[in-house]
Amino acid sequence: MKNKPAQNNADVDMTPMLDIVFILLIFFIVTTSFVKPIAIEIQRPLDKPTINKQTKSATFSIDEHNAVYFSGRLINLEQVSNNLAMFAAKYKVSAVLIKAHENSKHNTLMRVMDNIKEYEDYTISLVSK
Repeated sequence: MKNKPAQNNADVDMTPMLDIVFILLIFFIVTTSFVKPIAIEIQRPLDKPTINKQTKSATFSIDEHNAVYFSGRLINLEQVSNNLAMFAAKYKVSAVLIKAHENSKHNTLMRVMDNIKEYEDYTISLVSK
């Protein structure tokens, strides 16, 4: 008798794989939190650019005797915010610069900075001579 070779069925059953895929899909859909995106309000520019005040930087100087100068003019320490207010009414302040002498007192510099911050929260830059 002649033996017939056995036929091999090499078919892979895909049913368990599909079950796992669908279970994972359902798991991710259920556990995902759907967050509604938050819209941010923006200010759109006008059609024509508006002409603004000329931008300038306000410059305060402190000499070695702790005298305070604004734009080269001697002022009292208490007048820092008033002078800055008058300057801001005339020009758009782009920056506030403080030039302090290396022998000036730190306290004077801090009081000038406090008076500037008292008027408005400008960015203050220290400039070396």
